[in-house]
Amino acid sequence: CKGSVVTHLRDVTKGADFLVLWMDCDREGENINFEVLECCMHCMQGQGPYDRVYRAHFSAINPSDIKKAYHALGKPDRCQSLSVDARQELDLKVGVAFSRFQTRFFQGRYGDLDSAVLSYGPCQTPTLGFCVARHLEMETFKPEPYWTLDLGVMNSGSMCRATWDAGRSFDKNKVEALVAKCRDAVPAASVEVSSVTTKDKKQGRPVPLNTVALLKACSKALGIGPHHALGVAERLYLSGYLSYPRTESTRYPASFDIAGTLRDQAQDNRWGKYVSDLLKTGVNVAKGGVDMGDHPPITPCRHARAGELSGDMARVYDLVARHFIASVSQDAVWRSTTIGLFVKELDEKGRFTIRGKQLVTPGFLAIMMHRQYGDEGEEGRRGDDEDEEEKELPEFKEGDKYGMFFSASKKSDKVSVTPASGKFCTLATKERMTTPPTYLTESELISRMEKHGIGTDASISTHIENIQKRNYVELIPGRKLKPSRLGLVLAQGYHLIDNSLVLPQVRSDIEGQCNRIAKGLAERDVVVKKAIELFSAKFNYFVENINKMDVLFGSSFAQLQDVGKPFTRCGLTRRYLQFITGPPPRLYNKTTEVVYPLPIGGEIKQWTGRHCPVEGCNFELCLYSVGAPPRTFPLCPNCYNNPRPEFGPQPGEETVAAAAKLGDEEDEAKERSIRRMAGKNMVRECPHPDGHPLVEEMTVSPDPESDGVLILDPHLGPKWRLVSTREPVIVHLPKSVEKVTILDKKDDVLGFHMMSIEFKDGQSPIEGKNKYTSCFANDEVMQGLVRVHHGDERLKAS
Repeated sequence: CKGSVVTHLRDVTKGADFLVLWMDCDREGENINFEVLECCMHCMQGQGPYDRVYRAHFSAINPSDIKKAYHALGKPDRCQSLSVDARQELDLKVGVAFSRFQTRFFQGRYGDLDSAVLSYGPCQTPTLGFCVARHLEMETFKPEPYWTLDLGVMNSGSMCRATWDAGRSFDKNKVEALVAKCRDAVPAASVEVSSVTTKDKKQGRPVPLNTVALLKACSKALGIGPHHALGVAERLYLSGYLSYPRTESTRYPASFDIAGTLRDQAQDNRWGKYVSDLLKTGVNVAKGGVDMGDHPPITPCRHARAGELSGDMARVYDLVARHFIASVSQDAVWRSTTIGLFVKELDEKGRFTIRGKQLVTPGFLAIMMHRQYGDEGEEGRRGDDEDEEEKELPEFKEGDKYGMFFSASKKSDKVSVTPASGKFCTLATKERMTTPPTYLTESELISRMEKHGIGTDASISTHIENIQKRNYVELIPGRKLKPSRLGLVLAQGYHLIDNSLVLPQVRSDIEGQCNRIAKGLAERDVVVKKAIELFSAKFNYFVENINKMDVLFGSSFAQLQDVGKPFTRCGLTRRYLQFITGPPPRLYNKTTEVVYPLPIGGEIKQWTGRHCPVEGCNFELCLYSVGAPPRTFPLCPNCYNNPRPEFGPQPGEETVAAAAKLGDEEDEAKERSIRRMAGKNMVRECPHPDGHPLVEEMTVSPDPESDGVLILDPHLGPKWRLVSTREPVIVHLPKSVEKVTILDKKDDVLGFHMMSIEFKDGQSPIEGKNKYTSCFANDEVMQGLVRVHHGDERLKAS
């Protein structure tokens, strides 16, 4: 596919006088610009001088934006492209080095890791670190009881609960002593209204929507994960419904047509009336926010009628449209009432507050749900506004007094009488427990990543998705991320060896240097060199101290010798090999401690009693089935892991073939070992080359549809069939076949084995012959009796 794209670009560029680049207007898009230039400029008229290359900057795919971009062409920005090159090179080199080493080390020692690859990433691992840090906070949290004074004031038939200004006390006796002081007071204790304050407060409209805010909003309000949410937003962008969804801006540029965008939404039957009224009264553009200059905030580009979109696309569009309208609406106004209360008998400990508020002017809240989503406040910090409930308070007047009423205790001889006036108060102690924090939500994790510079607005969702795919964390109800056993061990292991591998500071510093490259303030090669030197030292130290992490793995996971079941015999020791289901699947020899990784993508079965015919091997064979309907092939664990070049190239390993061409057989073998141990042996064909004796002794014909061959299905009867070693092709023999035997005799011309076919009594399709010998490759009679099944394209070998 890549080659065809390059060929197409070169074909359309041939003889062109000018080249205009229309890639996405972010750093990644700028990087693609220069990849296109690299393969196309030499095809242009006059070898493509750079002064005839232009760059279009746009934020939405609609006629007006495209025309506007065309009339304001600029030049591609090489500095932004170089910053992407630097980040990609560092992520690849660092990630591959650490991932390869720890995957090979631990997959060869433990059998129940529940992950095919133990990957490390400069952004991925600090993301995991945030989740693990919260888990450890929860585990080390010790709940403690505390006590507070609970004051209830009855006024006009309504019981109002007051908050104790002193907060709470961890000494139960002190709090109970305060209640006893009021109960025993002579004359009786009372509560006086010390102040009544009423004022209007504005609740500011939301700032325009950027990528990070969109991801958090989708997770909190819609229950859509960040990775999926960004994918949906991109589909809406490509369909012309939304502006470009990867942006850091939270302020509309001066050139943005707010009124025109609103007029597009005025026809909607859900919010059209609100928008029409807003246009009449005038929009209210926020003064805050930041215009990063890359793209405007995310806004609707065209109106989508109710029912025009469906599923998550409709929900995300609805959220973006409402947010845009709310961001240019009037602020909401609340009437806040604060009642100050004072108990004279308790001195300074006797101050309490009742708060309440009522909505006076809904403003933007009429279009967007209040606190439907937004930024999380710092833990343990709640403002007075958050303590206020939306409720109407009864009338309180400064100087009013409320007699204190206590219910009689079992030990008291006093009879309690509720005051007849209907105005009284109650005072009691209330015991509560400190509560631990909960697991990080996706929204909270995004906030931490943004704060510490982990990833970009375009990649944050990918890092969160990766730690889930690797089984480092699991998504639990409430869109919360709970670290798995594997994730906990990895993160704590990094802390034991070098905590900078999991803490965000190093990555944040590198991201800062990449930003300097993008602004032309730093050289790419210098930044990359320094970062590689830093991580090289860290990698060497990590390798030297890997045993510290191994101690944690040993206490959490089972050794290979303790898992699995006896499966096949080793041809060297004649001991049974243990089958570890993985991922990845593998066989393990307890005696020699040798691991034999197996191909993935199919099903491994036993094939008892049959041994590999290769001289010096003699391993007991397995069966490997792939596809639906399945094609089954013989599999020798030893030959699969130690292929011999005389049998032909190993299937599924084209990526390591280049090393052999250069004569680096040692590098090729190492690359093969790494891929197998990392569980990258995705094999959807015969796992052995066609020249392997196992395959060769079952081959009866070439496969006319591929470069493979047709072999007899090793399942043998009762449903006899031939299968292709390279393509999802199955040749079904007639149902009347009783038995098929592969003969040692070969066809003199083609060199393929002959078949001896026996038919059921009286059911032979070949007149007068119950037993028939065939060279299927050139036997037109048998070819006319078979049924050929072609599998789906998705089953082809990768």
